[in-house]
Order: sequence, then C-alpha cells, then structure tokens
Amino acid sequence: MKWTAKDVDMYEQAKEYVDTALIPCIPIGSTNMKAFAEMGEHTLLIANDVERQFKGRVMLFPPLTYFVHEHVPSRVREWTNMLKTLGFQHICFLTSHADVADETFVYVPALPLEHVDESYKQKIVRQQVEQVMDVLVTKWTLKN
Repeated sequence: MKWTAKDVDMYEQAKEYVDTALIPCIPIGSTNMKAFAEMGEHTLLIANDVERQFKGRVMLFPPLTYFVHEHVPSRVREWTNMLKTLGFQHICFLTSHADVADETFVYVPALPLEHVDESYKQKIVRQQVEQVMDVLVTKWTLKN
C-alpha cells in the first residue's frame, strides 16, 4: 500500500495485516546534485517495486528527505518511534546514500544506469528488489 488516499482507506480496513513500514530516504546536497538526484530516483524505484511485491503487508510512506549535513540518525529514531506508536512492527528505511547507511538502513547502491541497456538495467533493479525483499522476510521471520 502506498501513501495515497485510496490505499490509506484500504489500510484502515486491513491494518492488522499491514505490519511493515517502508520509508525511502532521499538525500539532498548542494554539490554533485545529479548524483543525489540519481540516489533519490533509484531508491524510489526500488521502494515502489518492493511495495508492489508485498502489497497488503507493507505500507510505503513518503520519503524521509534530508540535507546531507543533517543528523539523520535522530530523524530516523523519531520516525521509528512514531511509526511504532501507529502499530507498525517492522520499520525498513531504504537508502542509496552510503554516508548514512548503517544497520538501521537497507542500502541499495545507486548505479549510474542512465546509459545502460534496458534489459541489464531491469536485471540490476530486480536483484536489488530481491535483496530488500529478503531483508524484509528475514525481519518477519525473526520477529515472529
């Protein structure tokens, strides 16, 4: 489910089954803006595909967008605490920004796919989506 009025209505009907919050984390930097834009696009692409695969179990939230000089861990803690109070048992922060990636995040490196053959690009994205899906399944298995 996505953060849309229609999907939030569905969430309200089935919230006992939707136990996982997926939050793409998007960096903004004043230098090398194109690289940061690519990171954001890539993270959103992966997040949308993971949500599609796990629709009915995962709620895809709007991105946590931050400037690269911000203290991201405190924002992540705030989001985690708020989402836990809303009833989400599993919280997954997704990023392509290596500078913030730690055990809190699922890191999916943004590869420069702009000039890559479409079939190869799809293969790379599919592999990263599967990586994130594996992480979620592991979270679900360990917590239950």
